[in-house]
Amino acid sequence: MLRKSFLFGLFILFIALTTGCNSAKSTFKPGAAGEISVLSLRGNTSDMTQDQIAELKRVGTWMDRDIIKQLNRAGYTAKLLKSRSDFSGPGHLLIIDVDKFNPGNRAARAFVGFGAGSSSLDLNYQLLDSQKKMVSEWKDGVGSSKGGTYCAQTLNRNAIKQLQSKL
Repeated sequence: MLRKSFLFGLFILFIALTTGCNSAKSTFKPGAAGEISVLSLRGNTSDMTQDQIAELKRVGTWMDRDIIKQLNRAGYTAKLLKSRSDFSGPGHLLIIDVDKFNPGNRAARAFVGFGAGSSSLDLNYQLLDSQKKMVSEWKDGVGSSKGGTYCAQTLNRNAIKQLQSKL
């Protein structure tokens, strides 16, 4: 019985070392899907408190880094622009504008749970070509009981799916 257990353990170890620790290699070349510039706008913040504006800035900064990382991972050559005038082609320009943002309540998320204090983020997207002509426009929004960055992460994934279907 001990011998069977020992052989079974060796077999599992062999399988784990030969297949479980192998990571899949990406088959695309960076930039193969094309160049894309991203302009991220924070929308109208006039009816927000200073705390909400600070939270939007934090979520927006995280969202900007994540969308560039995810676009590069999807095969695009992506860069973040500071203003619309910075775009000079080639490639496409993706403009992301915050339509609505509700930061939720962190204390309610931490202590109550069950969706209390959830965040929501609604974005407007515009995709322009190198001549600055509109290719596509869409809206998307999500909510999360985990916070604003989870909303941004989901929206970034959705935006990449939209781009892949349109380009």
